[in-house]
Amino acid sequence: MLRKLLVFGLVLASIGFAQQVSRGGGRGDTPGGGMMGAAPSSKFDTISNALNLNKDQKKAVKTMLDEAAKEATPLRDQLSKARIVIADAVQSKKSDDEITQGVNAYAALATQMSALELNVFAKIYAGLDETQKANKNGVAAVFTMMKNLFATKNWNED
Repeated sequence: MLRKLLVFGLVLASIGFAQQVSRGGGRGDTPGGGMMGAAPSSKFDTISNALNLNKDQKKAVKTMLDEAAKEATPLRDQLSKARIVIADAVQSKKSDDEITQGVNAYAALATQMSALELNVFAKIYAGLDETQKANKNGVAAVFTMMKNLFATKNWNED
């Protein structure tokens, strides 16, 4: 029983921590890689500013992110349902095996979502020129933003 609670607690804690980090909380740095000035109005603006994208790159990146968001929709819905299954299993005092099965199902879905996020980042990075790739702060900021970028219905809103 203690093991079940620890596993469940770790899953919930990691979700909460990941959400806090993706919003830039708890670290004191800005998503724009230390850029000064007015805060961008959307996540896309933050990405665009951090990487200094030109007009053509902005269009390509926006298309990539919109397509990935469509692909993420069923995963996001399944992740939500998987969390409910885990919570119901714990609340109903199901067996360790049933709870572990729910956690494993959630982990598989979370892995798929992470793979989607990382693949989009790789495509964005591949489209950068050498000067943009050399901007380590901007690249790191966008990499950090990719975590849970598609966790909401509209990826471009906070």
